[in-house]
Amino acid sequence: MDSKILKNFLKTAQLGSLSAAAQEACVTVQALAAQLNKLEQQLGFRLFERTNKGVTLTDEGRDILPWITDVVKSSAELQHRAAHLRQRGAPALHIALNNTFPDAVNQALMAFLRARLSAWPLIFSTSESPENLAKLARDEADIGVIIGDRLPTGLYAVNLPGLNIEVVAASAGMPVNNDTVLIKPMPECAYSDCFERFVSRYKNGYGKLPVHYSGSEHISVAMIKSSNSIGIISRRVALMNNLTILPDFTDALSVALLMKTPLLSERDLAAFTPDPSLPLSA
Repeated sequence: MDSKILKNFLKTAQLGSLSAAAQEACVTVQALAAQLNKLEQQLGFRLFERTNKGVTLTDEGRDILPWITDVVKSSAELQHRAAHLRQRGAPALHIALNNTFPDAVNQALMAFLRARLSAWPLIFSTSESPENLAKLARDEADIGVIIGDRLPTGLYAVNLPGLNIEVVAASAGMPVNNDTVLIKPMPECAYSDCFERFVSRYKNGYGKLPVHYSGSEHISVAMIKSSNSIGIISRRVALMNNLTILPDFTDALSVALLMKTPLLSERDLAAFTPDPSLPLSA
């Protein structure tokens, strides 16, 4: 059976709409309907009940759903492994680590990646998420460690288990007055969504303050130290710089490996555990 058709079956089951699933799969509604009809003919029973309100799984469709899910997942992992094998003997891989993490976490990640990508020589660099994204776009990196949920399309993303960033609002300890400003991360920054959630929570307080913009956590820290301002940064960086953490606001961001070629799958990364003695969120 065609794995693309099975994947489109899952999209349709999840969305409950042929038109929505067709749009997400980048095919016409007619083409998707033909795929599902073909799948039903191969299986020998109907998968969906079709109405004017959308589609719902039949009893048989619900019964076979977990089996098709496993097949689609296994197919993706097979493609990852095949890509891995095709790259044997290829030039060095450039991996952009993220300097938001302590050195010990990046060292643990480097050791793990050396073991998983042993067929390649690896070249490591480290920078914040916006620069890592730029490196991927400029073909200066093959893999980037990216913080946050805003990931570009066209690349392969796999979450890193056990890693997350605790985010806080921090200041230099000055009282809030007419000179106080908020430091807003640019949209490409990992903390952009956290800033919006902070402002939404305190829209009648801090949300009324004037805004200055920052392109990176490093710049945000410099602005906090040099002016009466409030910025959104990681708890670890706030503590390292002896900044005052505002009470009643914390947030968290996930971490992903972003790849131009699917060299690693969820199964490959499942075994990664950073040093348990390290306070990753601090």
